[in-house]
Amino acid sequence: MKVLGVSGSPTKNSNTDVLVKAVLDTTGAETEFVKLSEINVGPCIACMKCVQTNVCVINDDFRWLSEKVMEADAIVVGSPTYYGAASAFMKAFIERLYSKRHLKLLLSKKVVATLAVGVAAEQMVAQWMGDALGAGGMEVVGTMTAKGTPCWFVCGAGENCAFAIWNVYSKELSGMDFGVEGAYEGYLELLPDNKPYVNGSARFLKSYRSVEDEPDVMAEAKKLGELIKERI
Repeated sequence: MKVLGVSGSPTKNSNTDVLVKAVLDTTGAETEFVKLSEINVGPCIACMKCVQTNVCVINDDFRWLSEKVMEADAIVVGSPTYYGAASAFMKAFIERLYSKRHLKLLLSKKVVATLAVGVAAEQMVAQWMGDALGAGGMEVVGTMTAKGTPCWFVCGAGENCAFAIWNVYSKELSGMDFGVEGAYEGYLELLPDNKPYVNGSARFLKSYRSVEDEPDVMAEAKKLGELIKERI
């Protein structure tokens, strides 16, 4: 049995990478890990030349990656959350799998697990990936999410940025409480003079959030691997 892991994160040794690999390691199967940012897989161009053949005609790395998808019994896909959506790398990969859907639903005997890492919208991303791949015929055995490192923690200007993610998803600006400050307790302190989109004022207590430091998250990844193991 073969399980293919695909990460849509461009960050080296990212939380997304770690979780995808943790799922793979638990399956007990032959596994392979692919990082989309290290290869060239562009978006679908809607040429419809794959309708009769189920083969995408675009000449890039999807040609060999699609062969690995077809060889795999299960797939694990993981993405960071950018602008409330999957990364462009992951979006392009899923779009290109449309070539396997026409007339024959070639992915229908495969299982898939999805995971997303983010600050506030990661659940929607994990669900979207599952819905998209499920529409392609795959059996979604499970999804999971985890909190990651906001880019403002590492960009160098985050403590004074009025437009940081915690301000974007603030109750004052969005009208909803996404719980970002609570979810990052111990990592982030918003100071009294912080005002979304007017004045940024925060203190970073930790500069990086690693899923490897969170046993519950790693246990959930292993559970996904066990679900795949049961299905294949």
